[in-house]
Amino acid sequence: MKQTKLANRYAKALFDLALEQKVLDNVVEDMKLVISVCQQNKEFQLMLQSPIIYKDKKEAILKEIFEKSMQQISLFFLLIITKKKREAILETIAHQFVVLYKEFKNITTATLGTAIPLDKALKNKIVGLLQEQTKGEIDLIEQVDEDLIGGFVLGYDDKQYDASVKKQIKELQRNFRENLYIREF
Repeated sequence: MKQTKLANRYAKALFDLALEQKVLDNVVEDMKLVISVCQQNKEFQLMLQSPIIYKDKKEAILKEIFEKSMQQISLFFLLIITKKKREAILETIAHQFVVLYKEFKNITTATLGTAIPLDKALKNKIVGLLQEQTKGEIDLIEQVDEDLIGGFVLGYDDKQYDASVKKQIKELQRNFRENLYIREF
């Protein structure tokens, strides 16, 4: 809990600075890059969390990795985080920044689980319906889950709509267990 509050404060500070400097869209891409690097490279994540590695070494590594592919404001932010010895929560800060960006731009993240990949026309139709519902942009994350058998599971904000065959089978099983029919012959 404490780390999330701290990460949110750092993310808010970077967000306000990026908004002031009018580089918000570039900085959000930089934060997505940081998230991607943290998730794809376990050694990088361990290096950030290690108390044994000196901050000068961590700063050099961060410069080497991000200097050519990142805005200067984002790189300086990473270096400041390292100087303040908060690099262990860098991924959380980046996630919080993306959340703030999506709130600011009125972008809703929706997850769509299906048994097979959907074609582009159907995806566009779903995104259109969600845009009408939310009155904003939709960031659709498609997940293929063969266990659903058929149908789909759609989740956004705090809502979830489950129209999968798997759910229907479970409901049938429950109904058969609770069969209230009593034979009278």
